[in-house]
Parts: sequence; C-alpha cells; structure tokens
Amino acid sequence: MTWDNKLIALYFWVCDCFDAGAIANAQRHCKNADVITLDFTDEEAITIYLYGILRKYKEDKVIYTYTKDHLIDWFPNLPSYQKFNNRLNRLNDVFAVMAQMAITCIKLPQWLVDSQDLVDAVVDSMPIILAQRGRSGSAKVATEVANKGRCASKGLFYHGVKLHHLGLCMPGTLPKPHCLLISKASENDNTVFKEQIAPTCRNIRVFSDRIYHDQKAIKELKEQFNIEVMPCQKRKKGQQHLYADQKFFSTGVSRAKQTVESFFNWINEKTGIQMASKVRSTKGLFKHIFGRMTAALLILIGF
Repeated sequence: MTWDNKLIALYFWVCDCFDAGAIANAQRHCKNADVITLDFTDEEAITIYLYGILRKYKEDKVIYTYTKDHLIDWFPNLPSYQKFNNRLNRLNDVFAVMAQMAITCIKLPQWLVDSQDLVDAVVDSMPIILAQRGRSGSAKVATEVANKGRCASKGLFYHGVKLHHLGLCMPGTLPKPHCLLISKASENDNTVFKEQIAPTCRNIRVFSDRIYHDQKAIKELKEQFNIEVMPCQKRKKGQQHLYADQKFFSTGVSRAKQTVESFFNWINEKTGIQMASKVRSTKGLFKHIFGRMTAALLILIGF
C-alpha cells in the first residue's frame, strides 16, 4: 500500500470509528454546540496523529512538523501546534474507544474460534514512565492515575502507570491482544488481574510470572471463570532451592511467557509508548498511551 493510500484508508477507518460510536466521547458540551462548524475536524487531527506514529515518529512536535512540511495540501486548515495538541488532549477518551475497536478488528484463526479446550494465554505488565530514578519521588504529573512504583525486571523506580496486557497465544507469532488496561505503578499485578482482567475472560490457561502465584486466587478463578493460572514456581516456606520438577515447570512457563515480553518490546519499538517524560497532564497521558496503542493495533490489522 502506498503512503497516500494508507493515509486515505486510515482517515476512512477513523471516520468509521466515529460513526460507530466514538463520536460520543468527542461531544462539545457548550452553548450552540450543535451548530459549530470546524474547518479542521477531530477526524483529521486523529488521522494525523496516528499516521505520524505509524511512520515511527515518537514525539508530537515531530508529527506536527512533518504534517506541516509534507502533508499541508491534505490538511490545508492545520492549526497552530498548540491548538493541535490541545485538540488531541481533549480527544483522549476517543483514543481509548478506538483502541478497543481496533482489538475487535483483529481476526483470530478459525481453529482458535472453534476450540473446545482451554485457550493458552499470557499476561504481564509494562511500565509507562513519566519520571524515573531520582525524579520519581517528586513528580507531580497525572497524579490522579499515576504514582511511584518499581519495575522488578528493570530494577527501576519510576513515576507512572502500568500497561497490562492479556494476549492469546499464537504459534510462531506475537500473542493476539484480548485485554489491555492501565493501573497505577504501585498496584500489584496479581490484584489487577484478579479484579479487572479475569472477569472479562473465560476458558483460558494463563502463563504468568511468580507474582501471580496465589493458590487461593487460582482456585477461585478456576471455579468462577474456568481460568487456569500457570505461574512460574516459587519456593515454599523453608525451601532453599526449587525442586527439579518445579524448575522444569517454570522453564516451560517462561518460554510461553516470552511472547508477551516480545509483544511489549515490539510495541515500544514501533511507537515509543514506554517513555512519556514529555507528558504534562492526565489527558496527555491517556492520549499518549491509547493513541500509540491504537497505532500498534492498526499495524497488526494490516495498516
């Protein structure tokens, strides 16, 4: 697909999302809102933003500059950068809806749809970093949804949120996204999984880290949702080393779980979602996360 055909297809996809209900999150609640006409539309703003991310531009300013320098014939009423950025921030709820719509557009193989057995899945989280190390304790950005936490895999203290992902395992490729949500950096992954992710799923076998090793929760999830949790093994009280069967089991789980880590690496390489140090507001954070998430899902769809 040529670049201009991709831009047109993306614009029509955005318009379809608005027609399907995303516009409800972009309503203007002001006097005479019904008769307001805009030379530069919300659909155009979102198209520019998503197209810039698809071209691997990681900063909003760079996306705007590229559009002004190379796509001004397509968007002749492009406003100033400040107005453009404010418009996108105001549309942060739309990006969240569009990300969910993009997930539904991802086609699953027929063998998976017809499967009567438990479907293999993986779950993990990735930090979205607003500030790190020495600045993590004093950061004040988006405190309604973000706080200080620690990323164990990186050995890093940071101020921000976590992006949680449960994906369905696909042989030889990245897991298909099934559930995506965000939480504060300090929230426990297992708690988020039990209370927010698991209720949206049924009949799956989930491979996970040791933090999900909660026998009581594992039993409850099996009884309520037919979810079989397969965490990496951890030592019991008084046990100095893992037994051979525990090591063998953990190795198998780690290999299965490697795919979700590959998914996070892939989406960060494509969109730069992990570093949000230039975000200055809660709306800007949601735009950053769900805008880039939508762009990554569009790549999976075929854009």
